[in-house]
Amino acid sequence: MQFFRIMVAAATVLALTACSTEQTDPSIEPAVGLPVDASRVTVQTAGTGERVLTYQDVDAEEQTVEVEVAEGLGQSLMQADAVDVQAPAGGDVQRITVPLTGATTAAGEAGEGERDASRDVEFRVGRPSSTNLELTDDIRSAEGFLLGWRAEDDGQVSTVRLAAPKDATDEGRSQVEQALMKLLSLPVVFPAEAVGPGATWSVDSRVTGESTLLQNITYTITSISGDRIELDVDVQQRPAIGALTMEDGQSLNVLNSNTTSEGSLTVDLNSPLPVDGRVSYTTRVVYGGADSDVRVVQDTTTSLAFTDS
Repeated sequence: MQFFRIMVAAATVLALTACSTEQTDPSIEPAVGLPVDASRVTVQTAGTGERVLTYQDVDAEEQTVEVEVAEGLGQSLMQADAVDVQAPAGGDVQRITVPLTGATTAAGEAGEGERDASRDVEFRVGRPSSTNLELTDDIRSAEGFLLGWRAEDDGQVSTVRLAAPKDATDEGRSQVEQALMKLLSLPVVFPAEAVGPGATWSVDSRVTGESTLLQNITYTITSISGDRIELDVDVQQRPAIGALTMEDGQSLNVLNSNTTSEGSLTVDLNSPLPVDGRVSYTTRVVYGGADSDVRVVQDTTTSLAFTDS
């Protein structure tokens, strides 16, 4: 069965148009800056409307957090009358665990091609690991990978920068970079309005790969205790284009797409990344040709878990 790999790592595509930025650490490659489109934030309900939530992590204590990134891709061919269009919950995945340590400083002036920002976040990767033991040496070679981004106080990210260790293997670099870009595809962006428990808002963005996905994340505040915000999280995705042309010239139309999702996160406004929680989602896309009863059913599964140390 021919396997149509519809989606690839976002980092692979973005890096093609990226530019190098100044890098002083001799152990890593020059950083690659990736521009990020602003997300659209829409408030459905303000809840009790207690306060405007903003990150207060500039010059705060260093954050150490362990992030588990799980990804899976499954595909099958079947007759149209046998297709279940509902996305399943979960799937076979490969997990990469990435320990991160970093801090936030005040952002400097915007460079060429950058937008203004108030915060500059920078993390370094500790010793990563994978459930695929054959990749152990490659994954470990990416220890020291740099991940940084410029952002506003509400969480809007404008530029991401990546720098791999010079001694990293190509496979290790690719695996860790893909995990870090998946981490950045789940932005916790707060609305400009005052919100409180019960508030619900959506964050719309594009997840870019060989095929661009339109992503809608809905956040609901379940509780606020000081600077700690408890959030329920729902992720929905759909293809940005309605058809794909394969190498043999065959056209496959998107006939149906939906996402099954569950998750919750704990955000501390003094830390740039969530301090606890897990978000998991599977998107099923059904493709078909105009003159065929055969369907290509593709499931992509993602899970992100955060544990503050």
